[in-house]
Amino acid sequence: MIVPVSKLKSHPKNQEIYSLSNIEDLENSISSLGLLERLVIDDEFQVISGNRRLVAIQNLGWKKVECEKVSIPKDEVLSYLIHHNKQRIKTCREQLNEIKELMDQYKIGQGKRTDISTSENPHRSSRMRTD
Repeated sequence: MIVPVSKLKSHPKNQEIYSLSNIEDLENSISSLGLLERLVIDDEFQVISGNRRLVAIQNLGWKKVECEKVSIPKDEVLSYLIHHNKQRIKTCREQLNEIKELMDQYKIGQGKRTDISTSENPHRSSRMRTD
């Protein structure tokens, strides 16, 4: 789908994890070859994949751009965002930011036991001898 560039915005999580490096090189590449990969956006027109490309085309003065719109559940946005950046050459800081975000996501519910209840455990009492 073709989307006005003015309608697009960077996803906030992307800004927390990744830096916008080598934009000038990317601008030169897009000027020479065109946009080789579409931007991936969510239902709110936030860029999931292609934040550097978005900045480059904004700098180049593009008015419209080809995008792929995906519907992503809120709790899966972070996974999609990181997955779409797998091929990217990352700084150590960016790698650490990814790890931190993923650890925060996956530790939810960690450490909670589900095999015990607050009431008396019926299995325990049936095994106890009453001699």
